[in-house]
Amino acid sequence: MKKIRTLTVFMTFLLCAFTGCMLPFNAKGIGLPLAYREDFLKANRTYGAYYWNGNGDPNDSINWEYDETSPRYRTFIITEKARLDEIFSVYPAVDFEKEMVVMYVYTSTHGGGIKITSVTLVGKNLKIDFKPARGKPGYNNETTPQTSFLALRMDKLDIDTVEFNLLRR
Repeated sequence: MKKIRTLTVFMTFLLCAFTGCMLPFNAKGIGLPLAYREDFLKANRTYGAYYWNGNGDPNDSINWEYDETSPRYRTFIITEKARLDEIFSVYPAVDFEKEMVVMYVYTSTHGGGIKITSVTLVGKNLKIDFKPARGKPGYNNETTPQTSFLALRMDKLDIDTVEFNLLRR
């Protein structure tokens, strides 16, 4: 289970599938290389995900706990390098004079990538709609519930909130 969780956490960024057309505000996946800080991962768990309890073999399902107390999701608007350093141990350079990063942390059972369907700005609220990318026919694209991450790098905007909306297929 640990291998699956680690793979999905990092593959979310790798597999962000965009339509090929330019998204508004130059929004795109943050890019690689990328790695989260362990303290950030522990502090930002999400409701409904499974976590290794730190005891015994992580490949034994008895050592995994279901989270029933954390928030269902978390959002982040990152406008300075110091905040990015608190979240990631490895990340590509971001020009905070011109760019910012918005991030959504949520529980998912989808093991594949995502597709951003729209990015809109209403007043000082940024709204991002996304959906799971279609998997290959005949392959199981579902996983054990786990915390997933969606981070977008985009033009720097004057926003107060960011709202992510997971669309169903």
